[in-house]
Amino acid sequence: MTRARAEELAAAAPALAPAGPRPARVPAGRREVWAAMPRDVKALLVVGCVVVVAGLGWLVFGPTPPPAAPAILGHVDASPPPAPRRTPPPEPPFKLPWWK
Repeated sequence: MTRARAEELAAAAPALAPAGPRPARVPAGRREVWAAMPRDVKALLVVGCVVVVAGLGWLVFGPTPPPAAPAILGHVDASPPPAPRRTPPPEPPFKLPWWK
């Protein structure tokens, strides 16, 4: 395209008004974000926050597990229980020739 043709096209085109400031795509504050969310997303967020707070409360204020070993110097663990006795081999109710 030549320079003359470009000038003709520019002169023939209607003058565009200067564009104003663009609206922000992202809401500015928390209230706007909360208002833009659907109810189901709000419910999921509320339930998730409640679960997280309850879990942290359980970890911090919940029951403490029993200690693995008492905190006594010189403590010795109990020995394992005795092994069960072997059962005697079965005997037949009557004498068989091939039975030992």
